[in-house]
Amino acid sequence: MTPTPVAQGAAMQARRSPILLASGHRLFFLAAALWASAAMPLWLIAIEGWLPLTSAWHGHEMLFGFAGAALAGFLLTAVPNWTGRPPVRGLPLAGLGLVWLAGRVAMISGVFVWLDLLFLPLLAIVVAIAVVGARNARNYPVPGMVFGLAALNAWYHLGEPSRALWAAALVLASLIALIGGRIVPLFTQNALRANGWPQITCFTPGHAQRLAVPSVMLVLVADLVCQSSPARGITALAAAGILFYGMRGWQSWRTRALPIVWILHVGYVWLPLGLALVGFADLGAGIASSTALHALSANAIGIMILAVASRAALGHSGRPLVVSKLTVAAYGFVIAGGLVRVLFPFGAGIVLAGLLWSLGYALFAFDYWPILTRPRIDGRPG
Repeated sequence: MTPTPVAQGAAMQARRSPILLASGHRLFFLAAALWASAAMPLWLIAIEGWLPLTSAWHGHEMLFGFAGAALAGFLLTAVPNWTGRPPVRGLPLAGLGLVWLAGRVAMISGVFVWLDLLFLPLLAIVVAIAVVGARNARNYPVPGMVFGLAALNAWYHLGEPSRALWAAALVLASLIALIGGRIVPLFTQNALRANGWPQITCFTPGHAQRLAVPSVMLVLVADLVCQSSPARGITALAAAGILFYGMRGWQSWRTRALPIVWILHVGYVWLPLGLALVGFADLGAGIASSTALHALSANAIGIMILAVASRAALGHSGRPLVVSKLTVAAYGFVIAGGLVRVLFPFGAGIVLAGLLWSLGYALFAFDYWPILTRPRIDGRPG
């Protein structure tokens, strides 16, 4: 089939662009990993009183800085596949990257902090133009959620950081329920069929699929109306039950020999686990709200980003979907760090958790640097 003029033009532009600017996943997955491996140690140093950084800064940089970059890497690569439109690359991509970087510098220096307000609205506009322009109705909620994150970032800067961070974690949880709920069973089924189970089917019960995102959004509404209340606790437990039930047909146990697949399941299962902890915390079960928040952020969000980034980087480089031993080690460190943060949420436990988690992302950055900074091995653009 002869490529269209648009496709030919996009391919020529990709070949002219520096490799790091050939696709959004290259620049932003690497930026997210490097920032995760740097910002967490900075926070641990600040805990000891050696840097003037607050817990609000730590939460902001994990949810809006690190997760914001990872979200950009995913969407700038996925949206062209969803819509058939050319990807953002070259100078426009470099501009987005510089806006993100300016936000990080502003937040750590405390100078021109308004620069941090620019990145998410720009990302939302780019995604909305592509999705709405292509009438890709299935994904209309995605730019809406990114605009929501931008509004919550503004709320953070307007003086309610705790409420903004909680709400941001729940918006990101909704995105995981939406996109993870699609890709995890699909990728699992494809992998299992290619590895000895040709007839296997992975499915989400229809009612659980329909209720997954609305149930998490309802927790967000309860959070915005009455944070840390029984109402939020009840909705969180209900959402956790729906998400757990939705995984019943995903064949999770069969993926144990396939790290690139089981990491998706580990990341996703922390979504209902984290929501369950939110519910128990709000209903007075003796669980700290900060522990529940970290179950969602360090675990559900942190592990899912690592899972998607490692898979997407391999797939979009033309490589087989098989991770190295170093990447499996990165998985292990991030999982361990998140688990330690939930089980030992005090003193040395927090320090150990942060070191393990950031080490995992440092290993990912090291292992994937050549993949993300060199051309595809199949000669294709991107």
